Amino acid sequence: MQKLAIEYLQKTKDRFPEKTALIDEGQGITFSELWKSSLALAYWINTEFQITNQPISVNLLKSIDAVIALLGIQLSGNIYVPLNIETPGKEKVLAVLGSDLVLEHVAGEFRLGGKVFANIHDADMENSVLEKLSARKPDDPLYIIFTSGTTGTPKGVTISNASVIDYIDWAIKTYSVTEAEIIGSQAPLFFDNSVLDLYLTFARGCTLHLLSRDVLRFPAEFGTYISTHRINFIFFVPSLLGNLVALKIFKDYDLSCLKKILFAGEAMPLNTLKLLKSGFPSALLSNLYGPTETTVDAIYWIFGEDIEKLEEVPLGNPCANHRVLFLDEQEKQVTVEDEIAEICIAGPGVALGYWKDAETTRTAFIASPESEKQDEVIYKTGDLGYRSSKDGLIYMTGRKDNQFKHYGYRIEAGEIENALNQFEFILQSCVLYDCEKKRIQAFYTADKLASPPPFRNLLSGILPQYMIPHSFHRLEKFPVTPNGKIDREALRKTTMRPNNATR
Repeated sequence: MQKLAIEYLQKTKDRFPEKTALIDEGQGITFSELWKSSLALAYWINTEFQITNQPISVNLLKSIDAVIALLGIQLSGNIYVPLNIETPGKEKVLAVLGSDLVLEHVAGEFRLGGKVFANIHDADMENSVLEKLSARKPDDPLYIIFTSGTTGTPKGVTISNASVIDYIDWAIKTYSVTEAEIIGSQAPLFFDNSVLDLYLTFARGCTLHLLSRDVLRFPAEFGTYISTHRINFIFFVPSLLGNLVALKIFKDYDLSCLKKILFAGEAMPLNTLKLLKSGFPSALLSNLYGPTETTVDAIYWIFGEDIEKLEEVPLGNPCANHRVLFLDEQEKQVTVEDEIAEICIAGPGVALGYWKDAETTRTAFIASPESEKQDEVIYKTGDLGYRSSKDGLIYMTGRKDNQFKHYGYRIEAGEIENALNQFEFILQSCVLYDCEKKRIQAFYTADKLASPPPFRNLLSGILPQYMIPHSFHRLEKFPVTPNGKIDREALRKTTMRPNNATR
């Protein structure tokens, strides 16, 4: 039985030693080369530092070298921590970790703890590394990914080997993943969506293209790259897909090679989904849901031919071996269908907790309220949703921390966004609240829209008056974070031109 996630690559390099594993900026590396390079790095870490089960940060942009770093660290029996190299605040992360070991790649060389990597030639290197690694257990941490949450304080979500193995084995079966997959990787390494791309590649012998920022930023670059390299599998954030769909990229380039399109990280707007289906009628389209604290995803849905009949986009049903519970404000279980409550996740994908933060861990990771499951830890996501009586599927309505109070009314921004997304011309929307001016602002991208619509009249039959935004701003595309999600802070700082706002 498989114990560690690294065993995926260990087996695959024997099956496909000369097959290209990773491609980055036109440069490739085979599975055999990837294993040897990672092994050499692990041996050096073991020789120079002699540590086990300790966090080692990786301060590299997504690249072949960065992937070697992640693999080398776990082969050394330690825990990898991918950092966002372009964002300040790494000192806070290192303080939380309690470790200043940061692996970097400078002038063509790996450097760690003030030492320069030396490729030590030892005939017994592999046996030495694997012997030390044999002491690792499935429940030992594999990686730590940091999330600031709503407070801005870094929280290190700690994920075990066993959780990743459960998730990847489920994904392989659910999406029929084989060595024929050519994956286009959008997610940066510090975003947990990258876990699916990487470990599917290691497990099945796929070829993974590490898409550059230019490819993701410019539609022409994206269309050309996907069609030229015949990418057939992508796992993207909806905002990024929404921007590409809004620009009708599938009409300008031959993207018929795309056969499996997965999306997660935020809500997929219904009209973006419909346009995606029209552009890729034969592709598998799947919505996935899961916070970082639940090993990438815990709920999923694969859409059939009935997308046009949908009124909302479902999250779907739990992934294998997982359960979804709904809890009220008193952490009591809600079992009534259609009643909105907090979505909570149970199962092997639930994280080990926050690194060295027992207090915050106890708040978010609680004992199951189920009488027969009280020894099990579940994760409170902070997301609100319900199970529908119409189709038995799970739907999300918004976030607890996206609530705001407007003239005494407690309002959920996601509820307004859901109302806007019902209109056929809306591709994507985002609602923000200006606390100082007490104004609700709506931002949107649109399709087939010659002039600004009468939003207030349209929404008056759907929302109460106090929830209708004061202004509506049309965008060509949404600004996105490095993760590919809507950048709400960038929207807050944007001064909209008068002709872009409809009141």
